[in-house]
Amino acid sequence: MRVLFTDSVRTFILENVFSERVALAIDRQRDMLALFPEMGREYDPVYDAARLSVPCRWIAIPDTPFTIYYVIDYDADEVRVFHIEHQRMNPMGRFS
Repeated sequence: MRVLFTDSVRTFILENVFSERVALAIDRQRDMLALFPEMGREYDPVYDAARLSVPCRWIAIPDTPFTIYYVIDYDADEVRVFHIEHQRMNPMGRFS
């Protein structure tokens, strides 16, 4: 599968990732998602403020403070990463 990052995800990475080690970890995670798109967990928050209208998955990027959220489009053979966040962010403002 092809793994696509939205413009907002690319901007977040450019503005918040300064370590080559972390950038490589994000690249490795993208490569893994291309091979195993269902490796992330289904996103199912307990609080309605963070609930999305579209089912998606999430995965914490190993050895980094970042989590990515994505949808799988089997018809287009694509994984679309639409959100990335620092794990210390307040989850109540997620996706806003």
